[in-house]
Amino acid sequence: MAHKWEMDASCPNEYHAVQPKRGREFILRLTTGADIFLGLQAFAADHNIRFAKIHAAFMGGLQPARFLVWAPDARDPGNWHHEHPRTVQSLSMILSMSGIIHPRPAKGGGEEPFPAVHFVVGGAWDAPTVGGHLLEGSIVKGVVEVFITEIVGIDVIFPEAAVAEAHADQFPENWYKETGD
Repeated sequence: MAHKWEMDASCPNEYHAVQPKRGREFILRLTTGADIFLGLQAFAADHNIRFAKIHAAFMGGLQPARFLVWAPDARDPGNWHHEHPRTVQSLSMILSMSGIIHPRPAKGGGEEPFPAVHFVVGGAWDAPTVGGHLLEGSIVKGVVEVFITEIVGIDVIFPEAAVAEAHADQFPENWYKETGD
């Protein structure tokens, strides 16, 4: 049985909320050659961060930029959540970036930090302005600095199906519960 937060809204003003607290705050600097996804994931693991808000402070470039974009699912038109990987090889400027770090089920059990980052790139004659979910393989060109604000006082709730079929390459939707910490 699905949790209430997994179901479609029963009325237009329905919502779900938790009230977390701020923890530690960091500025993370990534330079040419660093993979943004892997850098954020390693940072979270090294600092024992389960939940955090990612918000950009200074945005540089990427070459390449790898991401998932929403795309029509030709095999199942009712699948509105279909995403397709895309790569922009040309040097592109990060125009906007934000997201969260949260745990996801790890292959073999347990959990691992997962940076769920939305971003927009563009700004060059041969780089379209596009955006999506940042993927591993998005390599910094120049300098990218982001603010990281740890979030405390919550824990993750995974959908039952995601826990039963946990794979490291899946991106399960989840929700949170307050812990009182």
